[in-house]
Amino acid sequence: MAKKRIKAVTITGIWSKLVRELDNYTCQVCHRNFRHDPGFLDASHHIPRAHGATKWELDNGSSKCRKCHGEMDRQPLEHVEWIKNRLGEERYEALRMKGTQPMKMTDKDRRELAASLRKQLKEAQERNRDLHSRKLA
Repeated sequence: MAKKRIKAVTITGIWSKLVRELDNYTCQVCHRNFRHDPGFLDASHHIPRAHGATKWELDNGSSKCRKCHGEMDRQPLEHVEWIKNRLGEERYEALRMKGTQPMKMTDKDRRELAASLRKQLKEAQERNRDLHSRKLA
């Protein structure tokens, strides 16, 4: 029996949750926390999703509140500098170069990527729960 195909929208949803969890639901620009109101926090792509090969790279995302996300989109040069400061010049250039490549993924690749992202998400959620528990103790 053939395995069910993993849709891009499913992987993007997992990626989005993981990016926000890794940033502890905090806007990386204004540092406001949105854990209790996550609908106002975006997992923003540094290199646009249409560029394929970087779509689900964790280096290609950061959490931004809707306000900061919009401001960054309106200031592309400042946004690039912000990304370079966050990642470092070398990682940014590697990401930018990878973004020029087409994405070629088999169904097996998609299943493996989704499983890996889900595992990382679970680990990040557990880490954040532990940190929150220690703060309350």
